[in-house]
Amino acid sequence: MVPAFQTRRSQVSGLLVAQISLRPYVLGTAGGLGQKVCTLYGILTPAAIDEYNRHWAVAFAGTVTLILGGVPPLAGAIVAHQIVNIRQEGNATTSASLLPLKNQSSALNTDFLMSAYGVTWLDQALPGFVAKQGALEPFTLDDTPTPLMINKTWTARTTLYGTTLNCETAEVKNETSGFTCSNNKNCSGGVGFGLASGFRGLYIGYHMSQFSDYSLPGIGCPSAANLHIFLAIWVQSVSGNPVATPTAIFCEPGYWTQAVNATVEVPTMTVTDIIPLEPQVSLTDSQFNRTAFEYDIGTGTQPVSQRADISETTNIINQRADLATLGFNEEATTNMIGFALGLTQLDLAEYANTQTLASSFEKAHKLVHALAIQHLMTNTIRPNDARMGTVYGKMSAIVVVRPFAIALEAVLGLIALLTVGLWIQSHRRPSQLLSDPASLTDLVRMMRTDGVFDSQSAAQEEHEPDVMTSLIRGKLHRTGVNVVKFDVCEKDPSRRGQATAAKKPPGHNRCVRPTEMKLAVGFSFLVLLGISVAVIVVVKRRMDKQQGLPLPSNRTIVNQLVLKAVPGLLAMSFEHFWLLLNRLLCLLKPYQALAKTDATSAQSLDVKYTGLPSQFTMWRAVQNRHYILAAVCAIGFSAKILVMSVNGLLITSPRGIEMAAIFTPQSSSIFRHTRLQPGLDSRYQYIAKTNISDGVSLPPWTTPDRFFVPFILNATSTVGVVQNNKATTRGFGLQVTCQPSISNDTALVTGQNNFFFTRERTPSGHPVTCGAFSQPYGGQNRSSAALEVFLRLKPVTFDEPAYYISTLPDRSVDTNATEEEHLTCNSLLVAGFLRGNLTVSFDDAKTENSDISRNPDILSINSLSSLWLTCRPKLVTALYDVTVDLSGHVQSFKATGTNDEDVSRFFADEATPASLISATSYLLSTGKDTDPYWHNDTFVDTWFAYFIKHLSNSTAFIDPTAPVPRFETVAPYVEEIYTRLSAIVLSLNQAWLSPANADSTMLGHMLVSCERVSMSPLMFIITVSLLGLNVIVAIAYWAGRPPRMLPEMPYTIASVMRMFQGSSLVQDVDDEGGWSKDWRFGYGHFMGTDGKPHVGIEREPFVTRLAA
Repeated sequence: MVPAFQTRRSQVSGLLVAQISLRPYVLGTAGGLGQKVCTLYGILTPAAIDEYNRHWAVAFAGTVTLILGGVPPLAGAIVAHQIVNIRQEGNATTSASLLPLKNQSSALNTDFLMSAYGVTWLDQALPGFVAKQGALEPFTLDDTPTPLMINKTWTARTTLYGTTLNCETAEVKNETSGFTCSNNKNCSGGVGFGLASGFRGLYIGYHMSQFSDYSLPGIGCPSAANLHIFLAIWVQSVSGNPVATPTAIFCEPGYWTQAVNATVEVPTMTVTDIIPLEPQVSLTDSQFNRTAFEYDIGTGTQPVSQRADISETTNIINQRADLATLGFNEEATTNMIGFALGLTQLDLAEYANTQTLASSFEKAHKLVHALAIQHLMTNTIRPNDARMGTVYGKMSAIVVVRPFAIALEAVLGLIALLTVGLWIQSHRRPSQLLSDPASLTDLVRMMRTDGVFDSQSAAQEEHEPDVMTSLIRGKLHRTGVNVVKFDVCEKDPSRRGQATAAKKPPGHNRCVRPTEMKLAVGFSFLVLLGISVAVIVVVKRRMDKQQGLPLPSNRTIVNQLVLKAVPGLLAMSFEHFWLLLNRLLCLLKPYQALAKTDATSAQSLDVKYTGLPSQFTMWRAVQNRHYILAAVCAIGFSAKILVMSVNGLLITSPRGIEMAAIFTPQSSSIFRHTRLQPGLDSRYQYIAKTNISDGVSLPPWTTPDRFFVPFILNATSTVGVVQNNKATTRGFGLQVTCQPSISNDTALVTGQNNFFFTRERTPSGHPVTCGAFSQPYGGQNRSSAALEVFLRLKPVTFDEPAYYISTLPDRSVDTNATEEEHLTCNSLLVAGFLRGNLTVSFDDAKTENSDISRNPDILSINSLSSLWLTCRPKLVTALYDVTVDLSGHVQSFKATGTNDEDVSRFFADEATPASLISATSYLLSTGKDTDPYWHNDTFVDTWFAYFIKHLSNSTAFIDPTAPVPRFETVAPYVEEIYTRLSAIVLSLNQAWLSPANADSTMLGHMLVSCERVSMSPLMFIITVSLLGLNVIVAIAYWAGRPPRMLPEMPYTIASVMRMFQGSSLVQDVDDEGGWSKDWRFGYGHFMGTDGKPHVGIEREPFVTRLAA
């Protein structure tokens, strides 16, 4: 039968311990008596499986225990962190569709042309589901199971809306003052050469408005057959004479839809791939209002007049400054000319080729058509249109490293085979022990024999273990199956050992100590622990300083071996060594207690420390006040945690690290001039519009309040991918302060005259009167109207308002003003917010394409109220640590000091701080649609008012039914807009800065993205703490180690039996009860029951302690 104490060992480790510890008892032969079962915490040598011993179960258990140590390191190295590709399927449904045809004309305002300008010239990203070749019908895809994906894309079947140009070469004939272009549809139109020299391009559509210069009917092609045709002309002239025959093509766009498989990025919905599935199908006139679309792109306005914000009513977008970068200095007469050249950006002479010219306009036509389709989409969920889609993406995942997996599988397989062999061996020789021989008392009880110790005096005196073993063997015989029986002959109870100081038995001074407990071993172990802690701390500091360390190799298996397996093996070796130390202390602790004090049986003979795993004896050690042993047991438990913490100590992850770099300045910080580049009077407005209302990034090197002197981004790295660059450069900006001005007199704002003036002083202290005249337009008789005024001031001759109201605007300007007076006044910006009741000469409601010459006179303004602000800018500059991406867009910046007090040192030649501010304010007060207009709605007619409306996300400042805004409410927005627009103006005029020296360089850093090795902060704390505890307990262990007291280590049954040679305890023990609680026991010299001196275990007071 299997005893109860054995069945309780349910764990694998307990099963191994039982086999190793009990094997000598199970074997009925004498081969079990001398077998060492305690060395290396019970792991036997290969001698266990020799032909003589045949301890197969012990060999299996010991081998399993050994190879189990390799499982945690392999398990820690088997998995690695990688970015893996994920593919999942989900239901895709259409989320938007085209507006009904009847609503398309009014919905198709010119805002999509502003978007086309941003895409062409300002690096604005395309809207979602829009590509340059067409627009996709938007869809949504159910991907709720994949919330942690990165770089996620959706792929599904959808509809692509596109256009194609069918172009034919026009027949061109030179005429006296121009040329004629003819096609096969009864069109023969004449166009003049013009007087300019250089290249000239024309886009002539069929439709005509007050904002367009040409139309096909206007040049002689009125036939309705040309309704959807446009004429594109390219000519190079010298003083109005063509260098060669002009290139002219007639193109007719065709519109179509096509079933495609489209892939978009999430969440921006940027189109990344389009795969056609079916042939193209024509888009009919019942689906798409092509006439309204072609009217918009040909004339820059809508065919149906309606009120809207300035961004939706701007007609011909000023692209002159953009085209000048290509060498095209002619002002474009239509938007399509600028788009065609901007999207292709070829050498201007190449457009003389008809194919090149047709291809350029086709690209422009595709872009504006795609944006128009996107503009006409409305949210519509069609659940019946569900189809299968696919989600692709990347996910940070744990992957299995196959070589380590194979090794772990092999180890676990071997453990399984050995466990089966252990189970078979255990059942072939079932144990019939009636008790667990886990204490010295149990062993004494089992070996109580008749006269066995009397016959071995000589052997004990000579200290001959082999003779001792043979004598004991003679008193044993096997009864039954694998059961050891002891023949016991009871001696006379009156014979008891007597304490004596007789001569000491020979050999007692030859005391031994385990090698593992020697000071040299302890010192080496402490040094190893200290080195481990030091290495971890030093590496951690280096990782923190260098933002991680590079991977050891590009191969995953090598990285896992170095970062996981090797540290895990080292930690596992610590665990094994502590288990060995723990086992040795468990063996010697009872003897140490017997040798030091008068020990009770509970502290010595009855202590059951020999069960394995030995760390499970911690509670017993605490109960017996064996605190060092309890601490060692706790370290044995914590060693498991140490292995796990070491496995998780080193982690790999993509990180951005800063590396030193050398950059080349693109410009110096010195302004040489402030001359304005032609055509910039509107571009800054478009940039601000896309930034404020559409969220598009500001130009490179620009933030909402600063422009930074650029440097060339030429740094490269072999470590990883350069993402950002950082260096110290100078930043410039305007610090704007607005103050309220009292100007609420109706005499200042009446009729069509709007005048404002203020008295200022020049930098030299000379007084100057600054004023501004504007002519706000009226509309209908309105009981409540609003007006927003933004004026740049000039020097004026008088300060009597009535005089300027009755005179012409140019009469009010002081023609004799000095340059200093001009610069002083020009730097001021006046903002006004007015409310009043209008009386006009005739009613005429303003629409987006109304002719301003038909605006009526304002006869009177009643109930006038207003708020006027005078804003004074100040140029500020300082050095900044600026981080930019690869395109120069600012990611972050931080001032390295305070603003420079003397900004004049950054100006040379004709440039001054005042001239820079004057040029900036000039650009802010010019451009299309800057004239104020009285309105009775919440639409805005000036860009400044548009920016206030969108920054504040409110119409309260322009609502005619609301009171005049308060100064403290509106002033921050005016200051912010002035500051932001100034930064944009500086970015557009980098030519003001002088070039940098050819050999100048600047030190900086580049942010490189790469895989780096770092330490987990939590695992670092746990690992260092546990290693520190290891050091403390190790010091206590070797400081409190058991002394040399035993002639031999109690590794075998025979060696334990020799401890009781001649002791009366063998006769006093009984089979049922224990020792008396009053008895005390000791280890030392005593007179044995045989009348001879012995060294061993005896009851007090019959024993004398060994000398220290």
